[in-house]
Amino acid sequence: MQVKYMQPVQLFLVFEKLNSKLWISKKLNSNHSLILIPNNWFYAINIFLKKELLLSNITLIENSAIDSSNYNLVNNDNNLDIYSLENYFLNNKIIVFYNYYNYFLKNKITLFLILNKLSKSIESIDRIFNNANWLERETSEMYGINYKWKTDTRKLLLDYSKIEHPLLKEFQCEGTQDVFYNIFNNQVTVLKNETVEL
Repeated sequence: MQVKYMQPVQLFLVFEKLNSKLWISKKLNSNHSLILIPNNWFYAINIFLKKELLLSNITLIENSAIDSSNYNLVNNDNNLDIYSLENYFLNNKIIVFYNYYNYFLKNKITLFLILNKLSKSIESIDRIFNNANWLERETSEMYGINYKWKTDTRKLLLDYSKIEHPLLKEFQCEGTQDVFYNIFNNQVTVLKNETVEL
């Protein structure tokens, strides 16, 4: 006999007052809730998740983002109009998600936030969950999200001189230089790529 676990009632009461969207999958896993919350309530919700008695065993397991931008609307400079520019700014969104797992209730919670490309900033939760420091540093570096009140803003993967964000759709697929290790000179060699007009 399989034991079914339910989400705690106080979780639904809090998210109902926030005017948030809540989805629960009955076919995949009844213990997994997907919740779209307002950005200004993100820090307070994490304090609630960490301090609530039934949710105190919750652990942050993942943080990432999705670039949902649509750049096909303004690719052609000759056809720019007000409607296409309006759609361009409306569709330039970044979806940030945080996955939590409660070992006591055996349930999973996913919080979604929608950020605009012009104002990509949310509050950091590294003071609430210690492992959020590493996860938010990766997300900030790859997607260009600005975390307010972050204690550690060092880069993990890219050079400090780079200001590009590789997982955004606006990042170039082809680089302007090739870097490789030259075994004959025993040093790293940088070659500029030649652009050929066809």
